[in-house]
Amino acid sequence: MGYQKAWAQIIQDVPNIIKEARVPLSGPTEDDDKTTPVVTDSEEGIYLNGIRGNAHESFILCKPGAWTFCKTARKPYDVVVSSILLRIWMLAPKNLDLGPGEPTDGLWAQRDKENDG
Repeated sequence: MGYQKAWAQIIQDVPNIIKEARVPLSGPTEDDDKTTPVVTDSEEGIYLNGIRGNAHESFILCKPGAWTFCKTARKPYDVVVSSILLRIWMLAPKNLDLGPGEPTDGLWAQRDKENDG
């Protein structure tokens, strides 16, 4: 699937991902006590964050050409960000380059030990 078709599909899928995640989210805001609608627009991109104490760095995804990153600090909105990235990878794997923002031996290693034992 070409990037333009994938982008349109991603924009269409994000509201469903958000709905199924059932995680309180906000769109662009400078005030932690104020929430705004999440942005999911083919021109503006995707813009979301958690709310208040469950916010960290905003997840911002624009059309191709802009490099971005987002650290969620494993807060509840991480499931939404991860699901969006997984959906992108499913639709356009060659257009997504993912890498860890921190060492991967922490949480993942802990989960592996719990599952193996």
